[in-house]
Amino acid sequence: MSGEIDLQGLTDRQLRARRRRLVASVEGLESMLPGSLVRQGRRCSSSGCRCQRGELHGPYLYLSVYRDGRNRSLYVPAALEAVVGEYVGVSGRNEAVLGEIASINLELLARRKLG
Repeated sequence: MSGEIDLQGLTDRQLRARRRRLVASVEGLESMLPGSLVRQGRRCSSSGCRCQRGELHGPYLYLSVYRDGRNRSLYVPAALEAVVGEYVGVSGRNEAVLGEIASINLELLARRKLG
């Protein structure tokens, strides 16, 4: 969320307060979309097309996700580009917040103060 912080230097009370603030900062969970946006050019199957000579179609926007043990790409229509971009951003920000909450919980566990 905000750079590296020395969790060991905080008191139990400060850690719990920080955790509460982080929990409150989690954004709309209904607007989460994991993955990353990638622009790619594509080839078609027409034998005489310019793309066969290296002039690819596009670029088109895809959402790249890791799912079911594989990397997958899902085409993002131009009309949904802004919405998908915002959802991916929400996921990234929430992942950072959840990571910091987990770090705080690990520190509290190490102190035997989790709960």
